[in-house]
Amino acid sequence: MSKSSQNATVDPENIHLPVHEDSIVYSAEPSLGTPQSSQFFLVDGGSGLIWTQCLPCINCFNQIPPLFNSIASTTYQKIQCNDPRCRKPFYKCVNEKCVYTQKYGVGAVTKGTLSTETFTFPQNNGRVLPVKDMIFGCSNDNQYFTFRGKKISGILGLNREPESLVSQLKTTIQGRFSYCLVYGDREMEATSILRFGEDTISTRRDYKTTPLMYQTMKSNYYLHLLDISVGDRRIGFPPGTFALKPNGNGGCIIDTGAITTFLDRGPYERVMKEFDEHFKSLGVQRVPKVGGMEYCYKSNPKFRAYIPMTFHFQGADYKVEPTYMYFHDKAKIYFCVALMPFAGKTVLGAWQQQDMRVVYDLNLGVVRFAPENCARDKF
Repeated sequence: MSKSSQNATVDPENIHLPVHEDSIVYSAEPSLGTPQSSQFFLVDGGSGLIWTQCLPCINCFNQIPPLFNSIASTTYQKIQCNDPRCRKPFYKCVNEKCVYTQKYGVGAVTKGTLSTETFTFPQNNGRVLPVKDMIFGCSNDNQYFTFRGKKISGILGLNREPESLVSQLKTTIQGRFSYCLVYGDREMEATSILRFGEDTISTRRDYKTTPLMYQTMKSNYYLHLLDISVGDRRIGFPPGTFALKPNGNGGCIIDTGAITTFLDRGPYERVMKEFDEHFKSLGVQRVPKVGGMEYCYKSNPKFRAYIPMTFHFQGADYKVEPTYMYFHDKAKIYFCVALMPFAGKTVLGAWQQQDMRVVYDLNLGVVRFAPENCARDKF
């Protein structure tokens, strides 16, 4: 049991976190410290360490809330080098402090001091619940982060690493959590709920279930991806195309921290060929790429023949309807297939998880999902 679980009794039916959408970036808003400091954390299923920008700051990206001031908090503590939570080689000892350097796939890097603090969570009854001695990172050197909206101050890691929110509260939340990412193209800002424990249980019969891969030491949520369909055409990738290889390459993870879906370069080319042939056959004009999206086309307000894409996981088909398969610019000049190439791995990202209820049950080792209007995910 984690130290945080020992210091607070957390009702698994009670705690939750509101999730805010801002340009397909999803953030949760726990408070930390005493007195409480409200911060916005990127909800990231692909990382473990919880961290926020802290004063004094060497390099910090712009954020709207004031930076967390650890000196002003009476419950803040630095983790010492001889503390077993200062795990080597993930953390290092510098000047008798446990420090970290955390790198992300986009080239961003954060550096800081591993610490503990009281995190405060909303409860369903309108009250709040403080959880003492949560491990988190106090980051004062952050480079190459490009969060939109300027609200986000750090990252809320949800994977299976020991320092993640899910791992630190695993016993008290019974190893279960779920989210429903609101559709990002709505005119009004909408929120949904990051749910835990008993609050994730549903009597719905339309859930599809696929196993998590646990034979690997990897901490991310790997799924058994078998094949992909574009429209009604199943591509028929050879067995093992998306398998996790011994060297750590390959595999398919599900991740809320990735803005969109990434496909390993080989399968990416084959999938995009299907999309391109479909639009070419209908006379849709190709336009130059936009950002990392390579397959973009000229918009036509009368055009309706957008096709879906289906991920064929072990035991479950995950269908991405056209609404969540394409990016349309606000001026409606062009649209892009919202997929990007990535060397060595496939990632089911946030764009393709919009309006989908996703439930993780780590005790059973499964992920469940079903379509849902996530803007209605309220208490």
